[in-house]
Amino acid sequence: MTARVTVGVDIGTTGLKAVALDDRARVLRERTVRYPTRLAGMGAEQDAEAWWRAACEALPEVVGGAEVTAVAVTCQAPTMVAVDAHGDPVGPALTWIDRRAMAEAHEIGELLGTSRNGPDPYHGTAKLLWWARQRPAELAKAEVVLHANGFLVRRLTGESSLDDSGACLMQGWDGGWPAALADAGVPVGMLPAAVPCRTIVGRVTPEAAALTGLPAGTPVAAGGIDAVGSALEAGVLRPGDPLTEMTGFSTVTVLAVPRGTAVPGLIHSRHCVDGVDLVLTAQVSTGAVVDWVRALTGEPPGLLDSGPLLERPRPTRLLAAPSFAGERTPSWDARVRGAVVGLDLGVDARDLLLAVFEGTAFALRADLDALEAAGHPVPSVLCTGGGAKSEAWLQVKADVLGREIQVPVTGHGAAVGAAMLAGLAVGVWSSPEDVRDLAVVPSRVHRPDPERAARYTERYELFRRLRETLPPLTHPMVQGES
Repeated sequence: MTARVTVGVDIGTTGLKAVALDDRARVLRERTVRYPTRLAGMGAEQDAEAWWRAACEALPEVVGGAEVTAVAVTCQAPTMVAVDAHGDPVGPALTWIDRRAMAEAHEIGELLGTSRNGPDPYHGTAKLLWWARQRPAELAKAEVVLHANGFLVRRLTGESSLDDSGACLMQGWDGGWPAALADAGVPVGMLPAAVPCRTIVGRVTPEAAALTGLPAGTPVAAGGIDAVGSALEAGVLRPGDPLTEMTGFSTVTVLAVPRGTAVPGLIHSRHCVDGVDLVLTAQVSTGAVVDWVRALTGEPPGLLDSGPLLERPRPTRLLAAPSFAGERTPSWDARVRGAVVGLDLGVDARDLLLAVFEGTAFALRADLDALEAAGHPVPSVLCTGGGAKSEAWLQVKADVLGREIQVPVTGHGAAVGAAMLAGLAVGVWSSPEDVRDLAVVPSRVHRPDPERAARYTERYELFRRLRETLPPLTHPMVQGES
C-alpha cells in the first residue's frame, strides 16, 4: 500500500524545493529546481512563471504517486507578483532583495509613525507604492497582488490568498491596514485578506493535478514565509525555545516570542502557532557571497571540504565584510557594500572562503548581540538550510559566536516545515508540539574551541570597525542577469 504523505514546497531565492514527509516527519523524497534572479541597479526581479515551471518539474517526482493528505507552500518574503483575472503575471515579481522603494519606505514611515517593522524597501508596502508610481500600467491590468507562496497556491487551487506571516512583512499591517495608507495612494486593497498560515484556502484543481502529480482535491494551506517553515522544522514553537538560523542565499535567524513583542531594528512576523510571533534578524547575501567565491575561484577541487579548510590557521589573516548587496538587520543600510582586506599574493581560494565564513559569522554575532541587548538571551543556535551542510562553516560559526551549534535531525530547511504545516492544517498532527520531538533531535553538534573563540572576540572588534567605515554604494549594484 502506498504511504500517505504531506507535501511541502519552498519558493527560495535561488530555487524551489519540494519534499514529501511521512507521518513521522521523515523525508521520503525531495527535489530542488533552480531559477535566476534579474539584478539591475537596485532592482531584483524574478519571473513568477519560473516558480510554477519549477513546481511542475519537482512535484511529480516528489509525490511519486502517493496519497497526499495536504500541501503547503512557504517562500522568500516579501516577494510579490501582480496577476490578472486568470492568475497570470502582468509583469515581473519584485523580490525581497529589490531596493528601489527607498523613498516610498521613508514616506510611509513618516505617514505611520512608529511601527514594529520600520521603514525600509525590504518591506512589501513600500514596493506596492513604488509599483503604483513607476509601473501603473501593470497594476491597472492586475486583479490582485500575491506573495510568492500565494502565487503558487493560486496556480494549484484557483484561489487568491495571503497568509498573516507574509502580511506582517508589509509595513503598517498588524492585524489590519491603517486607513491612512489607502488614503495616501498605497494600493493595499489589491492584496487578499490575510488569514492564519494553517488555514485551508483551497484544493488542488484537476488542471493543476495533471501538471504536478498532486491528487485533485488535495487540501492546500495558506502557507507562510520561509522563517515559519524553518521554525517548525527546528521545533521553534513557543517563547523560550532555541533560536534557529537558516542560511541559503541570505541568513535569517528566528526566535519565538509572545504576540506583540517589539525589538527595535529587527523584523517581526506572526508564527503559525496561536499567540506566538517571530522576531527575525536577517543578512542579505551570505550564501550568495559563498557562491561568489566559488565562481570567482573556479571552485578548485575540494574547496568546500571541511578537513582542509579547518586545518588552516584561524582567524584567517583576511577580514571580510559580506554585505555585498546592502544590509538588513541591525543597520538597515541598503547602500552599504562589502570588502575583503588583508589580501596578499599568497592568498588562495580556501583563504578567501574561510574569510567569508568568518565574516558572515561576525555579522550573525552582531545580530545576536542586538537580540540579547533587548533581553532575549541566545545560549545556543539551531542551524538549518543549505548552509547547514558545511561542517566547516558550522564550526566557524560556533567559534565566532562562542555558542554551541546544533543541526536538527532533518536539517532540510523551510520545505520540511511547509510539509509539517500542511499536516497540522488537516490534523495529521493535532498540535505543533506533536512534531517537536520529530524535529529537534540534533544529528550534529559543533562546540566552540575556547581559545579560538577568544581570538575571534578580538577580531570581532576589527570587523565592527570595518563595517562602520565602509563607504556607501555610488554605482549600480549589478548589471544584467545572475
